[in-house]
This record gives sequence, C-alpha cells and structure tokens, in this order.
Amino acid sequence: MDFDIPEFKKRLDHERLKGTQPETIIQHEIRQAEEVKEGLSEENDHASEFVSEAINRIDTYIFQLHELALEFNPAEFDLDQQTYLQDDRVHDRIANRIDRLKEQGEANASTEDPLLRQGEAEQE
Repeated sequence: MDFDIPEFKKRLDHERLKGTQPETIIQHEIRQAEEVKEGLSEENDHASEFVSEAINRIDTYIFQLHELALEFNPAEFDLDQQTYLQDDRVHDRIANRIDRLKEQGEANASTEDPLLRQGEAEQE
C-alpha cells in the first residue's frame, strides 16, 4: 500500500469502469490500511519515531478514504463504517486535529487534496 489518495482514486475509477461497486473497493482499502496500522503499532517499541510517523500517515489516509466514502451509499458499508460516516462529531474532531498537525508541520498528507480540506470549508 502506498497510502496515496490520488493514486487510490485512479484505481477506484478503473475498478468502477469494470463494474465493481465503489463501496466495496473503499471499504477493502480502509480494512487493509487498518491492518497495516495494527501491525505497525505492535512494532512501536523498536522504532517509535518512524512508527508514529507511519501511523500518522495511515490515519490521515483512512480519514481521506472516509471522506471519499461519503460520496457513495453508506448503507453498503459494514456497520462500523456506517457508524463512523454518520458521526459528524468524530469527523470534525479528526479534521481539526489534522489541521493543527499540518500547521505544526507534523501531518504527512498532501494539503493539495481537496477531500482533506472539505471539512474545513464546510465549517466556515
């Protein structure tokens, strides 16, 4: 996994052209990212700075995937994902935290991705 949302969007468009449901693709990508994060978390004692940075990048990627998922039918996602997608407070809290990290230069996601900025524009 490369945790790059523009690349994922290209793959998503390609898969959609083949007839695959976007919800299935997004949910699978979220699950894979969560599994990588879980594996990294177990290694935190060995290289904590690297692991923390990697987990930060994965969390940002998962957030961006959730933002993308909002464009589709939430009923097609598993219950845990449906719950997240419907919880605006969690979404807003994560978006605000990402903004603070970006201001401090600690977030790894591209600031050019409009999905990451979408929450900010809606709050203003």
